[in-house]
Amino acid sequence: MSGILGFAVPTYFAWTVYQENIPQNIATWGLIFLLDGLGLVLAYRAGNKRPYLQIGWCFAAFCIVLAITLGKNPWKWGWVETAALILAGVAIVLWLKWSAKKALWAYMAAAYVSTMPLLVDYWNVPQPSTLWLWLWTVGTCLLAIYGSERRDFANTFVPWGALVLNGFIAVLCVL
Repeated sequence: MSGILGFAVPTYFAWTVYQENIPQNIATWGLIFLLDGLGLVLAYRAGNKRPYLQIGWCFAAFCIVLAITLGKNPWKWGWVETAALILAGVAIVLWLKWSAKKALWAYMAAAYVSTMPLLVDYWNVPQPSTLWLWLWTVGTCLLAIYGSERRDFANTFVPWGALVLNGFIAVLCVL
């Protein structure tokens, strides 16, 4: 269920971004797409044989990047986007050098860093119209934790980390 919602909700968001021209940061979503793909591989290699949430996120992030690319969103690249790219790159290198379980920490750090451009954008101009996405994502994280095969690190670390991150983004939407 979490995989279906993890795909359906952000994909609907991608549609609204495209149709309503909701401003989104291409750097953040591009990095999230890259990290979701790596996170899917990492979760599987760490022992999660049913990473449905990560599969859903990967496809959904692709749809969001496509919506931003095909839509009329302005592309913005500055120091925040550059810092996020460099720090995410460092985390990816650490992931490639460490064991899969240790690398989950680097992956989560990269995920948090990759949202820096979006966080700065939301801090400067809150987007309450996107609150539903972040709250639904928190819900899908809870479903993934509840439905996990085992309540161990490999199966629940990514959903817990994403729950905290998306909860924080939800708060920024309405500040």
